[in-house]
Amino acid sequence: MGRRGGGVGVDVVVIGTVIALGVVVAGLLNDGGGEYSAQIPGCDVVKPPAESRRINIGWAGYPSYDNPRYQWFSGPKATAMTAALADALPGDAEVEFAPLSQSLLFQPILDLSDAVVEPEGVNAEDFGGSTSAQGVLTSGEESGSLMIDVRQARSTVPPPCVAGELDRRSTLPDGTVIDIRERANGLARSVMAYLPDGTGMWVRAKAEESGPSPLTIEELTAIVTTPGLRVTTPVPAGTPSPPEPCSAKEDEPATYEFDRATVDRLNRVLDDQWQRRPDGPATLDRPLGSLWLSDLDAGRSGVCEVLTVTTPEAESRLRVSITAEAPPRMEQPEDPDGPRRSTSTLPDGTVVERVEASPAAVTETIRSVTVTKPSGVQIQVSSSAQAPAAPLRLDELESIATAPGLEL
Repeated sequence: MGRRGGGVGVDVVVIGTVIALGVVVAGLLNDGGGEYSAQIPGCDVVKPPAESRRINIGWAGYPSYDNPRYQWFSGPKATAMTAALADALPGDAEVEFAPLSQSLLFQPILDLSDAVVEPEGVNAEDFGGSTSAQGVLTSGEESGSLMIDVRQARSTVPPPCVAGELDRRSTLPDGTVIDIRERANGLARSVMAYLPDGTGMWVRAKAEESGPSPLTIEELTAIVTTPGLRVTTPVPAGTPSPPEPCSAKEDEPATYEFDRATVDRLNRVLDDQWQRRPDGPATLDRPLGSLWLSDLDAGRSGVCEVLTVTTPEAESRLRVSITAEAPPRMEQPEDPDGPRRSTSTLPDGTVVERVEASPAAVTETIRSVTVTKPSGVQIQVSSSAQAPAAPLRLDELESIATAPGLEL
């Protein structure tokens, strides 16, 4: 994930359900006080909406999958929740091809416990401490966005009903409390669930255009009651962490856009290449064919992946990226203290550049091979390791980067 940092002003309407920083705050800041004459089915008491106010939050730091403040959450937990969410979707639902952060993959938790908040009296943790997943999906003839947010609540008692913030409330046989809200014509639908184990969950579906939203209230309710999404559900042994975010292209987006079929084909090529390598002790934490749209770049101009390679001696990192339009190649001046470089040109005009760097100030060794084809397709494969471990050899990296079939 990219770094996020301070001095952010957030306009918040402090009533029943508050959405801020991609995080849901459910009824935690309502101070309307007293009962209200409005009637909401399923609510014994209804409170009036509170007045709007501006809340400024300043913080610095990185979201994390392994924050000790949130012991219920981890990388494997995020993977398990992502699988549970996929299973909870209707059978005909299809998630739009997009970077992983926009493909209903649960994201790291943003810790705001040390944030500076103005005015005083507002708890910054109400705006952090949750994991969310979002994406665009099509179900039947409808399409639109889906967002889900999961947190461990500080109390198992649901907040009071607030006028204007829900249409009805129901209580399931197991004690789960469900709050439902639906805009006219079904353009947007949301369900908030307060589960007996302390899970707080909010899910919202919104149509892309005139509506209705891609999921019904019943389908959203099925999501928030899915056991695999609860904070107390154990993680199956051997579940991996989510793929790391990666970057494939740093300049302006290319005119070429990768589609799902192309990426699937490239992944098959990489898997076949790994199978053909000489037998050795190296193992990967996920298939070599795990390319996905770059998360840290604009558009769909490149695909990439970050893998962990394990040998009996140590671990190293393997990075692979493919872009459709190589930037102009610049000759690097000779530097006796710089990386060792060599370049060759294959019979078909493909340029292969090999680099090995081991800066004196750090203990990491990096080896990389960049293959630029006459068509402009560029494949970069690099390996890094902390001393005394060694990264993969240059010839191993080159065998991946030059694998037949890595063309667009």
